[in-house]
Amino acid sequence: MAELGRTGLSEWSGQIQEDFLKELHGKKGYKKYNEMRMNSPVIGGMLLAIEQALRKITWDVTSDVEDDPRIELVNDSLENMSASFNDHITEALTMLPFGYSVFEIVYERIGAQVLWRKFAIRGQDTVYQWLFDKQGGLAGLVQVVQTKAFDPVTIPIEKLLLYRTRVEKGNPEGRSVLRTAYIPYYYWKNISQIEAIGIERDLAGLPMIKLPVNATTDSGSSSDASKANQLVRNVRNDEQAGIVLPSDWEFELVSTGGTRQFDTDTIIRRYESRMLLSGLAQFLMLGQDKVGSLALSEDQTDFFNMSVNATADIIAETFTKYAIPRLLKLNGMDADGISLQHTPAGDVDIMAVADFLQKVGAKITWLPEDEIWLRSLANLNDVDTERIEDERERNAERMMQLRPQFPQQRDDDNMAAQYYRATQGNKPPNDNERRLSEKQIYRLVNRFWEDQKNRIRRGLKEA
Repeated sequence: MAELGRTGLSEWSGQIQEDFLKELHGKKGYKKYNEMRMNSPVIGGMLLAIEQALRKITWDVTSDVEDDPRIELVNDSLENMSASFNDHITEALTMLPFGYSVFEIVYERIGAQVLWRKFAIRGQDTVYQWLFDKQGGLAGLVQVVQTKAFDPVTIPIEKLLLYRTRVEKGNPEGRSVLRTAYIPYYYWKNISQIEAIGIERDLAGLPMIKLPVNATTDSGSSSDASKANQLVRNVRNDEQAGIVLPSDWEFELVSTGGTRQFDTDTIIRRYESRMLLSGLAQFLMLGQDKVGSLALSEDQTDFFNMSVNATADIIAETFTKYAIPRLLKLNGMDADGISLQHTPAGDVDIMAVADFLQKVGAKITWLPEDEIWLRSLANLNDVDTERIEDERERNAERMMQLRPQFPQQRDDDNMAAQYYRATQGNKPPNDNERRLSEKQIYRLVNRFWEDQKNRIRRGLKEA
């Protein structure tokens, strides 16, 4: 039963060294990825698009058991926290640029229950060392906050909630979604700087100084050549521009020659699109060059929504596996069958839903939850399932009251009328009359809801 092999994770004394680029290890890697998300507008836009898409998701705690008291306990814990769950999601999404995000679960006792007080993030730049057990599993971490005193704190894995973009070799640091964007960002950053320098030189011209014949040209800092070199490096064309030259010195601005062999704007855009490609968000560039079709945009948006849903799945699965069971165990409850679920990310095409309902809507058994979902798509007023069911019963009663006023068109309608007359005359109905009457009532209710579905389809199309 013993485990003989190892995952092969490259770590030394709790320091992960899996990436072959040393500048992306530990705190050095944190600084690089933090620079990328802070300085690059395309990377910042991509991360913001993912965050906003996830904030529109609705999170619900579900169970396989009806009226499960455990759901109320988890919801009470979420409401008891000092920050909202959406704020926790925002902090959890720092796993995207850094590969992982880790939280310390803090509890408090309220009455006879143990509830969550907060999920306190432990910054990626404060993780000093990862702790592993003898089998290679994660046992906790050592945190060091940058203060005057070196004061390490050990946090066991039972107190941690660890989100990772991917699990490979059991690496607790996952892998940043910006890892494949690092090389494009490196060239984008340097070419942008070269372009800015070139623009400045084009505007100001290339400074040139001609020294007189008797000028000193030795390597000393006080020589004429050294002073001339420093002067041309410091020339700037601003509101305080001006230079003072010694006798017989000549200064002029030389033109840089006009056009370039390479179009830096095209090169920069190419690297920007490759950075967005790392997050499947290249659709953000469509239209900037007056190219790109609607169909192409929809296809790329579908891939992006798929990526966002996968990120939401990571959060839901991690929360279900580690946060909820520990809370329920502290309250003496079992965690089987309870989980955190989320609605799909991205906007739903209303016209596609209307077309779908028109084709197969009659074959679907409609529940109150389905109507709530349809109302949310059409931006109608929010209602609960209880109100919908009450309204259905009232509509059915109205139909039964209005039905005798209409002419009878079918034999079974006549039988239903005979049933009502027999009932009113205190004559007990037989089984056939009762079945025919119930069948007629069923048809009336179905006809009513068919009319309601058609009304909803028309409303969706008009919206």
